[in-house]
Amino acid sequence: MTTETNPQGVPLIAVADLRAFAREMRDRFADGQRMSVRGSDVVHAVDTERWLLGELVPQPLCHTPVYGWSPTALRAVRRPLSCQKCIRILASPDQILLPYGEFQPPLFTYVPPVKAPADVT
Repeated sequence: MTTETNPQGVPLIAVADLRAFAREMRDRFADGQRMSVRGSDVVHAVDTERWLLGELVPQPLCHTPVYGWSPTALRAVRRPLSCQKCIRILASPDQILLPYGEFQPPLFTYVPPVKAPADVT
C-alpha cells in the first residue's frame, strides 16, 4: 500500500487532518469569542499564529504560553477581558494607565489658537 504525499513529503491524510483541526479551532473562537487557558479564570483576547503547514490557529493575544498545547487547553468564553497584558495591547496610547491610576497623556497635544479679542476702542 502506498500513501500519496504533498510536495513537502507529508502524507496527504495528515495534511487533511491538520487542516481540519486548524479550521475547527478557528471556528471555535469565531464570532467574537475570547479565550481562557485550561481552568484559569483569566480571559484573553484571541490572536492567530502560523502553525504546521502554514495553517492559522488561535492563541492568546498576549502570547501566554500554553504548555502541553492541546485542543482542550483553550476554552472559548464570552466574558469580558481580564488579562491585563491583553488589555494593554488593545488599549489606545491615551488609555494606558500609569502608576497611581493616572492615564498616559498623549505625547503631543494640539491646542487651537485662541482668537484675540476684538478691539473695542
